[in-house]
Amino acid sequence: MTRRHVLLTVALLATLVASWWAVNEDSGEVAVVLPVERATRSQAASGQGASADVPASSGGSLARLDAERAPWPELSDPLARIVSFAPPPPPPVSVAPAEPQAPPLPFRYVGAIDDAQGKAVFLLEGTQVRLARPGEEIAGRYRVERITPSAVEFTYLPLKKMQTLNRQNP
Repeated sequence: MTRRHVLLTVALLATLVASWWAVNEDSGEVAVVLPVERATRSQAASGQGASADVPASSGGSLARLDAERAPWPELSDPLARIVSFAPPPPPPVSVAPAEPQAPPLPFRYVGAIDDAQGKAVFLLEGTQVRLARPGEEIAGRYRVERITPSAVEFTYLPLKKMQTLNRQNP
């Protein structure tokens, strides 16, 4: 054996002695834990077996550490909950979509006339003035249904929805 091997062997032995001394410093006993004793200690810590099942000679400090160890927290504990960083699920989609609505009337009431052909109203659409009578279509989108003293009733043809235009200007 070379000098280097001797020094490495002495260092290994010193490390083993220091480790043994650190473990057994409190009780002064040698702690040898066998697989059978581990099962017995875990049963004793969980309350399944009597604490007398753990022999004192097998390391009183290890049995004391197992007895002092707190049990695992329950998942109902707020500190033990499972945390997910996934985005929340999208809100549920409504089953029935909203019924389509007719757009607001593009007309303003300007005036009315009662001539030999019957009642008619003057309507302003943008910058264009239109003369409309009951039953006539305007631009293929609206049909004048009825002219009353207080309002003009239209049907929005794409959706077949009734709309009313009051004769009083706001």
